[in-house]
Amino acid sequence: MLTKEHIDYREDDKEIWESELESWVPQRVYDCHMHMLDNSLIAEGTKYRDLYPDTDFETVKAWHNLVMPGRETHFLMLGRPATGTDVYGHNTFMHREMQSDPLSRRNRLTMPSDTPEEIERDVKERGFIGLKVYRFYSVTGDMKDCRIHEFLPHEQMEVASELGLWVTMHLSRAGGGDEENLLDLEEYTAKRYPGIRWILAHCARSFVYWQMEYGIDRLKQMPNIWYDTSAVTDVRPFITLFREEDHRRIFYGTDGIESVSFHGSYTAFGKTHQMVETDKVPYLHFDHSDYRPVICLYEQLLAMKQAAAIAGLTRDQIEDIFWRNAVRELGIDWPED
Repeated sequence: MLTKEHIDYREDDKEIWESELESWVPQRVYDCHMHMLDNSLIAEGTKYRDLYPDTDFETVKAWHNLVMPGRETHFLMLGRPATGTDVYGHNTFMHREMQSDPLSRRNRLTMPSDTPEEIERDVKERGFIGLKVYRFYSVTGDMKDCRIHEFLPHEQMEVASELGLWVTMHLSRAGGGDEENLLDLEEYTAKRYPGIRWILAHCARSFVYWQMEYGIDRLKQMPNIWYDTSAVTDVRPFITLFREEDHRRIFYGTDGIESVSFHGSYTAFGKTHQMVETDKVPYLHFDHSDYRPVICLYEQLLAMKQAAAIAGLTRDQIEDIFWRNAVRELGIDWPED
């Protein structure tokens, strides 16, 4: 059940949707970066237990109906990474919750300790189409500077390539267009694991522009690379992505629910970024205006809208990004009217 703990939707949110976004967002949406949560599957005493409210599939759909009213929406649901999570239990929860929606798909939560046999079982017996891996599961213990194989071991990449799986990944390492990441991806995509289909979350983690600026020229040459748009609120990465990449390799995503339901944005500060919740910054009063901050998702959509205009995307290309690309690449039978 959707509650104010999930989202405090306000008049300013409704106003920005109606005035700026309602006529721009397509009637169909395929959200390729969404999470569910069952706190009972996270160990007691860990920092993620009860940090956010439970979110089942009905709550996800209610949230989307609130923030994008009137849209038909389906999902690529991703396993939700949190230390202390019962991985098997979480994947079972995802499998059970999503039986009601034949047009949605799911990537299993995957830790480095998961065996190839466990991955293959979930694909063949429970319908998962890919993996959701995450950098804080790195075997090095260093989530900020780990390489891909340190949170997605080679034996997992081997089975993912053999089975033709999707892998959604938030890149680690601080450098813009980090050389180690680029070299690894060049090897994995073109030579070593050609069957894997990679989704680089958050516009290849471009919360700040320099990641996109220094990575795009090489990323766009690699096969089997896609991007999701989730939680990026800076217009600059979108401008370059829309101008330089094949738009057919871009999937719409949100990172809902809690990561984009706060009022504020992911704000760039030089070469880094920070989640800024305006409700928690006491000196922000906005006395100069009657308008007030809106939810982060709308900041993302506004950035996408403005970048699309600057890059000259057509209406058909916008429809592709919001749903057609995912339907085509994921093999979804969702015919146009």
